[in-house]
Amino acid sequence: MAATHGFRQKFFIVLAFVILQTGIGLPAARAALNPANFTTDLNQLVISGNTLLATMENVTLSSFTMASQLTSLQNSVQVYLDSVGTVYRTVAGSVDNTTMSLTDDMLVPLQTLVAITASLAQSAAALMTRMVVLAPATSLSTLSASLDAMLRLSSDIGVMADRILEMGSMILIMADNIGIMADRILATQVIQGDNIKIVVDASLETQKNILMLFSMFAL
Repeated sequence: MAATHGFRQKFFIVLAFVILQTGIGLPAARAALNPANFTTDLNQLVISGNTLLATMENVTLSSFTMASQLTSLQNSVQVYLDSVGTVYRTVAGSVDNTTMSLTDDMLVPLQTLVAITASLAQSAAALMTRMVVLAPATSLSTLSASLDAMLRLSSDIGVMADRILEMGSMILIMADNIGIMADRILATQVIQGDNIKIVVDASLETQKNILMLFSMFAL
């Protein structure tokens, strides 16, 4: 009996040593959200988003190059979505253990990000309209690749909008001054709601045109 007890004691000592050395079996630490860092991250997303929007608005499609143009643009949108996702995961990982005060420095860039997403969706819809015009003069292989890229691009913008809205909701869960900021929060939500409608309408128009071209050219 004593030998068994001694073995168990040694086993648990060794197991504890392994866990401490490797981290095996330990749950991931949920770091508290740093409001200053979060605000900085939001402002950086605004800067990057405006840069992406300017790039998209300056694209002039042609029948010969639209596939490479849209693929490059979709890659840029994916990179930006990844950046949004990084900030989103930081917030999501902090919801259970963070209490903080909302400020305009947080709400304004969140509001701006939704507006940028709406503008991206509208710009994508404008590019899609241009593709419809160019389609008859475009080779089937180029058109097919272009539509695939546009479909992914439109989907990424939709996911982007969802992530930004979810971040706003999670920030409200953490907030300890909702009453004081109630008017500001309400105004922000109204503006976000209007912009999300723009994203949805533009995305639906884009997808409708994509389906139309797939049907017309049997791609």
